[in-house]
Amino acid sequence: MKLPIDKQAHFLAGYAISATALMLLPYGYGLALAIIAGSIKELYDYASGKGIADQWDAIATGIGGLVGELIFWGIKGGL
Repeated sequence: MKLPIDKQAHFLAGYAISATALMLLPYGYGLALAIIAGSIKELYDYASGKGIADQWDAIATGIGGLVGELIFWGIKGGL
């Protein structure tokens, strides 16, 4: 199954947020920031009417954040 480009972009954004946060903050913050960013973006789309709010976009962002956490957790040697 091929994911739409929009979901891929959300996934990569979540990953980038998580990976960047993990360079500066403890574990968990990257995932939390990715989830918050994805949720705020979709709430903005809904409230402004300038985009199409889609819960799956927020979920894709969160999954990207989770993957970033797991990869960097492995690179840093776990807790």
